[in-house]
Amino acid sequence: MIDRSQKLRFPCAALLLVLMVGCSVNEKFVYKPAAPVAESPKLPVKVAVLPFKDGTENFTKRGSELFDQENLMYNLAKAGIGSHVNALTPELWAKAFADELAASGSFQAVRFAYSPSELVDEEYFIEGTLEKAYLGGTWVKPNQFALSLRALRRADNRPVWEKGIARTWKNAPTMYDGCGMGLQCMVDRHHADYNQTMQSMFAEARTDLVKTIAPFAGNRGGEGERLPDPSTSETGKESIVGIGLHVRAGDSGLSVESVIEGTPASKEGVQAGDTIISIDESPTTAMSVVDAVGRLRGAKGTTVTLGVMRAGWRTQRNFTLTRDVIRGGTPAQPAPESVDETIESIIRGH
Repeated sequence: MIDRSQKLRFPCAALLLVLMVGCSVNEKFVYKPAAPVAESPKLPVKVAVLPFKDGTENFTKRGSELFDQENLMYNLAKAGIGSHVNALTPELWAKAFADELAASGSFQAVRFAYSPSELVDEEYFIEGTLEKAYLGGTWVKPNQFALSLRALRRADNRPVWEKGIARTWKNAPTMYDGCGMGLQCMVDRHHADYNQTMQSMFAEARTDLVKTIAPFAGNRGGEGERLPDPSTSETGKESIVGIGLHVRAGDSGLSVESVIEGTPASKEGVQAGDTIISIDESPTTAMSVVDAVGRLRGAKGTTVTLGVMRAGWRTQRNFTLTRDVIRGGTPAQPAPESVDETIESIIRGH
């Protein structure tokens, strides 16, 4: 139930927009990144942000400032509002996100690139879709911003991170307090509101992105422990806690590229060429390498169970491995073929 005072406020924002048209105010919105993240670890990776796509609905304005204020809404992704704000296009959002990531200090380098052909030495690139950039035309009509993002590893164009972020909020009638009749002051208050909302969305995305790629970027962030460079490896030349495998995506699961000698995987008999069908009973067929590596790692002394298939086996076998510190090493030599496997090979003609 909307009380009388709220009804009286309905036209205020809409009427202000009408009055602003033709006024000499600076309507250009310029995104201002937040301050660098305090004590944030810098990941030794370079990131590029590509132009975002427009996923907003196909309208520029709904309702009317004078005759249909209750349904008044603007789509800032497609058009600005005269003397109020320029269009907040998908490209503007992408450039703002790149500026935010660069200013955060969380990465070695971040830049905006107009197309994949401009990528040079970045390990990751980010794509996005602007889903909503809607501005309500009255105090009681909510504003809506929404983004969907994903990061891909440039080496193989494999997605390693996905995130959806949305914000819905209403402008307070006190927004213009202290502005008097200063239209530029009112416009600046709106711009600051948009900027703060975008900062909040970008901070959420950045935090989740750092958490996801840190294990592959030489730094876990805050633990002081070096981890492998971005790759499909579960381990590398530096100390981590895991089971000692290098894996990659395969048609029927994860394929073991190599096993580090002396590690839990080597001691229990996992071999290069094996296919990991499951990790702790979770099928790997639809599992990303990033997800799989996260499951293979863990605290020292904890266990992980792999469902493994090998050429010559009729059914998968389970290996329960106890995680330990992995300090790198040479790949283990394949174990001698068992009698059963030799017989099976003869029968199969191998």
